[in-house]
Amino acid sequence: MTAPEGKLKAGRRPNRRGEASRKHVLDVALRLLSSGGPEAVSVKLIAKEAHVTWGTVQYQFGDADGFWAATILHILDTAGPHVWGRPSAGSVETRVAEVIDLLWNAFDSPYNAVVTNLRTVLAKDRIELERNFPRTAQALDALEDNWLAQFREFFDGITVDPRHARQVSALLPAALRGLYAERIFGSHLNVDDALAGLREAITLYMTPSEAPPMRGSTQRKS
Repeated sequence: MTAPEGKLKAGRRPNRRGEASRKHVLDVALRLLSSGGPEAVSVKLIAKEAHVTWGTVQYQFGDADGFWAATILHILDTAGPHVWGRPSAGSVETRVAEVIDLLWNAFDSPYNAVVTNLRTVLAKDRIELERNFPRTAQALDALEDNWLAQFREFFDGITVDPRHARQVSALLPAALRGLYAERIFGSHLNVDDALAGLREAITLYMTPSEAPPMRGSTQRKS
C-alpha cells in the first residue's frame, strides 16, 4: 500500500528533520486513535501527546482537515506489510478464502479502529463530510480505491468473471464488517458457519461459467 501523491498531501513539504517530526505526530495520532474512543479524535490532544504546538501542526498539515487527511494517508504508507499479503495458491476457491482471511484480520488491526473513530466523529453523512472536511473525504476515497486495487491484484494470474469480481470487491467489506460486528457483540449467530457459506458463495460467483455448446453441434460418438 502506498499513499497517492499530489493534492491529497496536505501542508508544506518539510526537510528531513521536519519529515521526522511530521511522521512522529502521525504515529502518535495512529496510536491514540486506535487505542482510544471517539474522544481521541482531537488534534489538540494528539499535538499534546506528541509534544508539539498547534502552530507546528498548522505549519506541517495546514488545518484539522489536512491533519486528518494526512493521518488516513499515513495508514496507506504503513498498513501494507501488516494487512496485505500475497496469494499462496492458484485456484479461485483458495484465493477467495485467503482474501477473506486477510480482510477479516484487518478488522482486528489498529488501522481499522483509526478509520472507524474518524468516520464516527467527523461526519456520518457524506455530503457533510465533503463540506467540512473535503481533503479527509478524498483521503478516505483513496483508502477505498486502494482496497479495490489490492483486491484486483490478488486475483491476478487466474481466471475469474470480471463483472462478478468487481461486484464482490464492493460487497465483501460490508458483508464481513457485519459478521465481524455480530461476533463482537456476542450474537447467537454462528459466524464461522456464515463465513464458510460466504466463501463458498463467492467462489461459485467468481468462477467463470463454462461456455454453452454452440447450436447445431453434435457430440462425437465413440
